[in-house]
Amino acid sequence: MSLTARDLLHKLAEDSGINYQSLARMVNRDIQNGQDFLTSVRKIARKKGLNPNNYDLDAKKIADEIDSILRDDYSQTLMISAVLAQMVESKGSNHYPVPAFFVYLEMLYSISEDDFTVKSDPPEDIDTTTSRMIELTTSLVSLICRWNADGIVGVSKSCPSELRDLAKTVYRKTRMLQNGLWTCISCGRIVMVNDTRALMCSECDSQLSDHPLERTYSGDRDRVGYGRTEHDESTE
Repeated sequence: MSLTARDLLHKLAEDSGINYQSLARMVNRDIQNGQDFLTSVRKIARKKGLNPNNYDLDAKKIADEIDSILRDDYSQTLMISAVLAQMVESKGSNHYPVPAFFVYLEMLYSISEDDFTVKSDPPEDIDTTTSRMIELTTSLVSLICRWNADGIVGVSKSCPSELRDLAKTVYRKTRMLQNGLWTCISCGRIVMVNDTRALMCSECDSQLSDHPLERTYSGDRDRVGYGRTEHDESTE
């Protein structure tokens, strides 16, 4: 079984003979018309004479791998968080979809500090792990949420019961953002989007500005404090 949406589309492209980019556009059009991702993929497979049951994604397995990566190395998770947060703010081709970022944050917040693994050796191949995290979170949000041309419009009927609370939170925060509201990733307060900086409310950003060592993890990577903040402690 494939684990990400991209893996599954590549499999269908290879089996059906449809160009991958053309296939992706077909699926995106179906999603904009209110079909869920797997329904679209299986419809195309059926039209090509393929067994639609051979094309599946397991949202729970995807969530499990995200959780595993997050717990695996605390330093690595900090660095991935920094990169993803910068990509969320990017306006170019490197933009990371906000709903996928909400999935990432909510799963990160759900892990107790004691459950992170702290390794003595510096993390290796951050770029590959970050790319994997992007694929996993974008795949998961495409499965657990219901979409149309306007974006997320609810929770998918096929969302597993264990992930429905996550889907509801992603939907709620996405709707808030559409209405100009943002939840500070440091303190959790709801503020106007125009009053944020580096995805934080002005107060939290000001506090980090007063303590620059808390803002920087290493050389060229900054703004790594994404998670829960407790008084004067650095963020996760």
